[in-house]
Amino acid sequence: MMKQMAAAILVLAFAGSGTARADDDCHVPMEQWQPREAVQTMADGRGWTVARIKIDDGCYEIRGTDKDGRPFKSKIDPATLEIVKLRYRVRDDDRHGARRQRTQDTGAETARETPTNGIFGTNTRPKAVVK
Repeated sequence: MMKQMAAAILVLAFAGSGTARADDDCHVPMEQWQPREAVQTMADGRGWTVARIKIDDGCYEIRGTDKDGRPFKSKIDPATLEIVKLRYRVRDDDRHGARRQRTQDTGAETARETPTNGIFGTNTRPKAVVK
């Protein structure tokens, strides 16, 4: 009895997880699509600066910045030009720039806080033998 109940719970859990997913794909026939110029006009009307318009998962995908200068990526329904998904980017396109800057700042602080116990202040390279 316990095994049957556990199996039933697993079946329901897996069956429910498929319907809980949000579908951000567009399923529109090509003859109903609006042209790219209409997408550009829609973006201009919202105050967006478009860097790129491409097609992804059957939707138009726009990358650019909004009227406040925040970078974003959005999926647009090609027939209605409604926003299917909108995601703001928290970092700029230089994915490692923030990390690199943080590392440089940390290195500068570490250099000032070096202990003066003789281990770090000898200015000679350590000797090592690899066998």
